[in-house]
Amino acid sequence: MSNITEKEVEHIAGLARIKLTEKEKDKMTKELGAILGYIDKLKEVNTEGVEPIAHITGLTDVFRNDDNPRESDPENIKRLLKQAPGEKDGYVKVKSVFED
Repeated sequence: MSNITEKEVEHIAGLARIKLTEKEKDKMTKELGAILGYIDKLKEVNTEGVEPIAHITGLTDVFRNDDNPRESDPENIKRLLKQAPGEKDGYVKVKSVFED
């Protein structure tokens, strides 16, 4: 089991913007410590010569296009902006999600 302090758990909870009771802090300290301990154990596995893979099926996304920039159809842009909640300088204008 890896060591993680209650102070680190409080910091992580703050980043996630969640409040934890003292009982929850204790529980999270133990659980996160166990998870980190398991990760440490996985780091011990010899993976030399093993190719990284994302999945084992070998399937590819047949609908994905090349990631090359291209011009948008002006008519599509006009239709999109008509449906948007607001528009400014040719961009969709939305309500701010950040606090000052």
